Amino acid sequence: MKIYNRDLKKGRRLIASGRYSQAVSFLVDKVPLFQKDPVYYDLIGRAYLGAGLLKDADDFLNIGLQCDPSHLDIRLVLAVTHLKRKNTSAALRVWLEILDDYPREPYASRGLKTLKRFSSPERQDRFLQKFDPLRYMPRLSSPWPGRIMAVLAVILVLLTAVYFRDNIQRLFQRGEQRPGTALFSGVNKDVPETDTAAASGPDAVFDMSEREISKTLKKAMQHYRHYEDNSARYELNKILSSNAPETVQNRVKSIVESLGEADINTLETSYTYEEVVEQPFLYNGCLVLWKGRTANIRYEGDAIRFDFLVGFEDQTVLKGRLPVEVLFPVVMEPLPLELLAAVQITDDNSIQLSARTLHFLR
Repeated sequence: MKIYNRDLKKGRRLIASGRYSQAVSFLVDKVPLFQKDPVYYDLIGRAYLGAGLLKDADDFLNIGLQCDPSHLDIRLVLAVTHLKRKNTSAALRVWLEILDDYPREPYASRGLKTLKRFSSPERQDRFLQKFDPLRYMPRLSSPWPGRIMAVLAVILVLLTAVYFRDNIQRLFQRGEQRPGTALFSGVNKDVPETDTAAASGPDAVFDMSEREISKTLKKAMQHYRHYEDNSARYELNKILSSNAPETVQNRVKSIVESLGEADINTLETSYTYEEVVEQPFLYNGCLVLWKGRTANIRYEGDAIRFDFLVGFEDQTVLKGRLPVEVLFPVVMEPLPLELLAAVQITDDNSIQLSARTLHFLR
């Protein structure tokens, strides 16, 4: 999908990175600017779909079809919206109409084949609860992944250059060791004196070799390429907590700042409470999805704060207690809840949670 408008490009980037609520907030004010633009209605329909607001997604997608009844992407997204609402007959109808016009259309074909495999109501219901919408509609290609891949490639080249430079210098010096040759050795923890000095003090939790840093970067690249930003953030946190050179750390920080956040329906990896409390610095900024109960609820200005009793939703086992900050309006209820939140490490190295979604369990 080629987009030449700056606002639509920004909306596409937000959606591609999983920031659906931000995309909705940004795009909904642009309706007067794009009243007859089907690309706009495709994007805002996707944003509402990702945010779980299916009725709004339906409305905007149908307006888009009025602008261009043959628009393929809108029709495919609309079929997925029907699936999310468990209206399989409507989804089938849209897919069949698409295949009449485009007999080899892969997403519609995949949808039809999938539903045929789940013919019984029970199996179909289980599928509809867990299916991945992105498998049945075209992904949005964001310009950011390509740029991030380029930055990561530069980092890998830098690491390779450092590695071979040290080895070549060793050959010429016939065993003479200069300051900084153990930069990535994983054994000598002295701070190198070169300008690619390793992180020192409490920030350098791990000693990582060039190979380990390269391997971690490659893993982060794979996650980022597949929009698994939570997992990518975890891998990049390893480097930020390591003895990687300052130049590498600064580039990694810029990558971390560009990562998006999933919602409660699209989170690909949720880490356990035990994992987070064992090495909290590895999960700084990562999203977790935990169940529990609230205690000591406090209303302070625009914020709501409470203690989250992790694992205590059925009042049997208490895994731990963590402070939570909520910066959006919500009606608190005396019920167990499922909390989507970002892990935050405070200045005194304690853990607190910044809420993204509160889902009360009835």
